[in-house]
Amino acid sequence: MKLVWGAASHVGMLRQQNEDAYAAEEHVFVVADGMGGHNAGEVASALAVAGMKEASVGGFGSAASVVDAVNAANRAIHEASGGPSEQRGMGTTLTALAPLPATGSEPQRVVVANVGDSRAYLLRGGELKQVSADHSYVQELLTEGLITADEARVHPRRNI
Repeated sequence: MKLVWGAASHVGMLRQQNEDAYAAEEHVFVVADGMGGHNAGEVASALAVAGMKEASVGGFGSAASVVDAVNAANRAIHEASGGPSEQRGMGTTLTALAPLPATGSEPQRVVVANVGDSRAYLLRGGELKQVSADHSYVQELLTEGLITADEARVHPRRNI
């Protein structure tokens, strides 16, 4: 398997401060989008990326080890957000891709993990396909068949 990557971030059109953090490295590709409107989103996203990078040293061996890293990053953010501080209630999305080594029974593959609504896409043969699932209110409405995909794109609560 050959991976080609690049990374960039932009503050966007609505906010003064960029709350994104990312890493694009041999053993992990991760983006975390600090939750705007909450305290210290930039701190939460930085903690999430740092935790994933630390866990990826030497590479991940299994999907379970990627899940463990995501859970450890979540615990670190939760612990840092406790108590009366400017970090109280901070949060972030996280989307990660981790290459896994080939084994005797499995070829080399990748694991995609996501929390929140930062998306992962696969570009193959000129087609772009979403491979992650949004964890959002509007996605729940869409999944339950209460709204259409067109309605989801313009729903007033699509950021929740």
